Amino acid sequence: MNKVIIMMVSIFLLNGCGAVDDMKGMFEKQELAQAEIKEKYGWESQLGFKMNNGVLTQVTVILNADQVRNETVKNLETIAKEVVSKVFKSKPRAIYIQIASAP
Repeated sequence: MNKVIIMMVSIFLLNGCGAVDDMKGMFEKQELAQAEIKEKYGWESQLGFKMNNGVLTQVTVILNADQVRNETVKNLETIAKEVVSKVFKSKPRAIYIQIASAP
């Protein structure tokens, strides 16, 4: 019974401080960034992010190796910075670019 009460209070407090809305907004931004990359460059992508105490600390852009094989690292870096700055209000401390390859 105590666990149920604690969970209910926790959910209420999270809703009250806007943390749930903030996370929902971040997931919407994640989808927007992926759509931006698809629309502008035609690449399938995945985007992840990490937050600490409400601060965006890192964003990871994952791209398919077959689709970006002929791109330079500098170009991929420019594209990642462009998309992240367009979608997220706050600037992350780091942007990681991962190139995924099928085995």
